[in-house]
Amino acid sequence: MPGGRFVYLNGGIVEEGEARISPFDRGFLWGDGVYEITPCFGHKLYRLDDHIGRLYRSLRYIRVDPGLSREEMRAATLALHETNLCRIDEEGLCRVGHWVTRGEDTPSMGASAARKATVFIFYRPASLEGLAEKYEKGVRVAVTPTRRTPPECIEARAKVTSKMNQILAELDAAASGSLSLMLDVRGNVAENSSANFFMVREGALWTPPERNILEGVTRKAVLELAARLGIPAEERDFTFYDLAQAEEFFLTSSAICALPVREVDSFRPKAPVPGPVTRRLIEAFVAETGFDFRLRPASSQAAGRLGAPETAARRA
Repeated sequence: MPGGRFVYLNGGIVEEGEARISPFDRGFLWGDGVYEITPCFGHKLYRLDDHIGRLYRSLRYIRVDPGLSREEMRAATLALHETNLCRIDEEGLCRVGHWVTRGEDTPSMGASAARKATVFIFYRPASLEGLAEKYEKGVRVAVTPTRRTPPECIEARAKVTSKMNQILAELDAAASGSLSLMLDVRGNVAENSSANFFMVREGALWTPPERNILEGVTRKAVLELAARLGIPAEERDFTFYDLAQAEEFFLTSSAICALPVREVDSFRPKAPVPGPVTRRLIEAFVAETGFDFRLRPASSQAAGRLGAPETAARRA
């Protein structure tokens, strides 16, 4: 594929190999920015408006003006989408990234002195390798010693690029060949390093409240699907004790929908994997997107994050 895919960078669409960003960009120097990842199933962008909406909430929180209105950001994304259609797999999955940084640093290194914001939109193929087997057997999750940064330090709902907290949790879990599960500083279950976490107890969904986690777009979609299916759902605190009583566990992100979990540390769900509630949600997600992870070939693309249990996913 000549030049790979096209990207949008600061007002123009160029070949990804031609994109250039200053090494003094504050995103590189300080992790000073926000981001979004929208799944593209085949050639169909999924919940783009939800992702752009969250992007602008995050931008307002960190006080960055991207120089584009929401409508202009959407139009730029759709223009890039049309340009890339000839270069993305009609049967595959891409992640569409929106990265916005505060811009190029000045010699003062002061945040308020930064130059014009950097806006970067790109497409990357996601791995589907082994996902069908993971949907059938589930993945293992390990509770990590690294705790989720509390909202008293930085707002959990903002999708910021400073991810060292989650990266360390990912590495903690990878040492045992697992995906991560982070607790908050009070010992409540929070989230995977880049996916949201659900459990099922007495037929009802439990998921942590938004004050401790990223407000995932796929998490939102799952809650909407649950309401449509008549599955009770609660946003609530829960702990290790509650994990021990659970009937089912699963993770949600743009790259995996609802991925069954077969074990959290030594706790195994009471129901078979995947459990009946998880199955219903997977089927509903397939009906909504027209994309079934369970039917993907065993080897399709190069390995990517939640496609393999050794690493984490880029959550939506």
